Amino acid sequence: MKEYKVYPYRWVVLFCTLPILAMTNVFWLTFAPITSQAIKFYNVSPIYIAFLSMIYMIVYIVAALPVSYLIDKKGFKISMLIGALLTAVFGMLRGIFADNYIVVSLCQTAIALGQPFLVNSITKIAANWFPLYERATASGIATMAGYIGMIAAMLLSPRLYLSLGLPKLLMQYGYASVFCAIIFIIFSKEKPEILVDETNNIKEEFTFSKTKSLLSNNNYIRLMVCMFVLMGIFNAVMTWIEEMLRPKGISSVQAGTIGGILIIVGLVGAVILPMVSDRIKKRKPLLVWPILFAVIPFAVLTFSKSYAVILICCSAFGFFIMGIGPIAFQYGAEIAYPIPEGTSFGILMLMGQISGIIFIFLMDYLGSLAGGNMVYSLLFFTVLIFLTFLYARKFEESPLILTEAKDNFDDDVIIKLRQKLCDGGLRLLESGLVSGTWGNLSLRINNDYMLITPSGIPYKSLKPEDMVIVNINDLSYEGKLKPSGETGLHAKIYKTRREINAVIHTHSQSACTVAAARLQVPPLLDDMAQIIGPSIRVADYAIPGTKKLITNTIKALKGRNGVLLANHGAVCIGRSLNEAFTACEILEKSCKTLIETKLLEKGVPLSKFESYIMHQYFLKKYSKKSLTK
Repeated sequence: MKEYKVYPYRWVVLFCTLPILAMTNVFWLTFAPITSQAIKFYNVSPIYIAFLSMIYMIVYIVAALPVSYLIDKKGFKISMLIGALLTAVFGMLRGIFADNYIVVSLCQTAIALGQPFLVNSITKIAANWFPLYERATASGIATMAGYIGMIAAMLLSPRLYLSLGLPKLLMQYGYASVFCAIIFIIFSKEKPEILVDETNNIKEEFTFSKTKSLLSNNNYIRLMVCMFVLMGIFNAVMTWIEEMLRPKGISSVQAGTIGGILIIVGLVGAVILPMVSDRIKKRKPLLVWPILFAVIPFAVLTFSKSYAVILICCSAFGFFIMGIGPIAFQYGAEIAYPIPEGTSFGILMLMGQISGIIFIFLMDYLGSLAGGNMVYSLLFFTVLIFLTFLYARKFEESPLILTEAKDNFDDDVIIKLRQKLCDGGLRLLESGLVSGTWGNLSLRINNDYMLITPSGIPYKSLKPEDMVIVNINDLSYEGKLKPSGETGLHAKIYKTRREINAVIHTHSQSACTVAAARLQVPPLLDDMAQIIGPSIRVADYAIPGTKKLITNTIKALKGRNGVLLANHGAVCIGRSLNEAFTACEILEKSCKTLIETKLLEKGVPLSKFESYIMHQYFLKKYSKKSLTK
C-alpha cells in the first residue's frame, strides 16, 4: 500500500508564487485605465494602446501549448522561473525606455511571453502539493494573486501617472517585478518527497495526441466554449474599460476605481466560490448559476450612466464571473484527468485569449459605429452571457469528485440497502406487479449514486451483492453484472426529483391494459389522489431504454408519484421503498377501477381541488408517520 502525506510547506510554495503572478497582470493592464493619456503621450490611435494589453492574448495563443509541454515535462518551478525572469528583466527595460513606443511594445511582448509560463503552472502547483479536496481552494488563491495585480494596475496607474508621469510609473513597476521574482526563486520547490494522494501517480507528459483526445471529451468541449465566451468578454471589458465608461461621463480615475473594485470583489468571489465548491464537494452548481447571476448586473451596466450604479453592477459582475474562474480551471483538470493539468489549463486559457482578441476588435468596431459609445457591444455581451448559461447547464459533475463521494460510502448503509432492494425484488414478484425478469427497482444512495437491480436475472435468484451501484450523473457502474436497461430513466428521476429515494418500474395487468389504451386515469379514488396525485398521466410511447422514453416519462411524472408508459407498463416513485410500493399498488387498483367504471359506464372523479388538497396533505402530514419509514 502506497504512503501519502500532506505537507504544511505546500502553503509556502503557493504563497511564494503569488507576487510574481500578481506582477504579470500589473503589466498586462498598465495602460487600460490611462488609455486617453497614453494616446496623447505616444501620439498614437486608441487601438495602438489597446495593443499593449492585447499582445498578451496574441502571445498566449502562440505560446500556450509549447509552454504547457514544458510545464508537464519539466515541472512548474523551471517554467515559472523562465516567466519570472522575462517579467523582471523586460519590466525594467520597459521603464528605462518608456519614452519609445516601439521599445515599450517589444518589452511588453517579452513580458507577455512570460505570462503563460506563470499562469499555466497554477493547477500544476495544486496537483503537486495539495490533496484533491483542497485543489480548488489552492487554485483560487493563486488566481486571486492575478486579480490583485489587476487591482493594482487599475488603482495605481491613474494615480501614479498624475503624480509621477508615465516614464517613472513604468520604472516603479519594473522595480517591483524584480523583487517579486526574487521571492519566488528563494522559496519555491517543485514537489514534496512523498505524494499527497493517489492522483499524483499518473505520469505527466504532454503529447499532441493527448491534447487531441480532449476534443472527444464532450464535457471539456462545453467548458472550452463557456470559457471562450466568459474570458473573452472579461478580457475585452478590462482592456477598454476607460473608453467604455468615458461616454457615460466617467473620468479615468473613476474608471480605474471601478475596474479596481470590480476585481477586488471578484477576488472575494474567487476565494469564496471555490471554498464552497470544495466544502460541498460539487463543481457543477458553482460553475453554472454564477453565470446567470452575472447577466442582470451586466444588462444594467449597459444602459446606466450613474457612477454608483455602474460601480455596483461591475462589482456583482466581477464577483460571479471571476469567482468561477478557479473552479472552471480545476474542473477542467478533473474532467481531463489523467491528461496533465498544465495541458487542460493551457487550452482553456487559449480559448480566452483568442476570444479576447476577437471581442476587443469587435468592441472597437461597434463603438465606432455608435460614435464611440460601447452600448452595442455591451448589449451583445449580455445576450451572449445568458446563452452561455443555458449551454453550461449541460455540464456533468466532475468524475473525480464523484469518485471521492463514492469512497466515502458507509459500508453498513450499503449492505442494508442491498438487502432491502433484494427483498424488494421478491416483493415485486410475489405481489404480481411483474413476472419473470421484467420490471426493475432502485434506491438512492446519495445525490450522485443509486443502487439498482441487475439486468436479466430472475428475482428469486437475486442476492444482495448482485445489486449494482450506478453513478447517477454519467451512468457508469462497477462489477460484472449490468444494471437494468431502464437505468437512465431511474437516474433522471433522481436528478429531477431530489425528494425521491425509490423508483419501481412494473408491468401489472390493469396498468398495462390502461397504458395500451392510452387513457389518463382521473382521481376516482381518494387514496389515488393522496398517494399518486390528481391524475395518472400516460407518457407518450417510445422504445424502451431510449432517451425519448426518459423525456416523455419525466414530463408526464411532473407533480405525480406514478405514471403509465404507453403500450409498456408503469413507473412509481416514493420517498422510501415502502412508499413507492404503495404507489404501485394504488396505481394498479386505480387502473382496475377505471376499467370497471368504463364497463359500468359510470364513474364520478374527485374535483381537481379536492384531489390536489388530499395529495398535498399526504405529502406533508400523513405520510411522514407511515409510508416514508
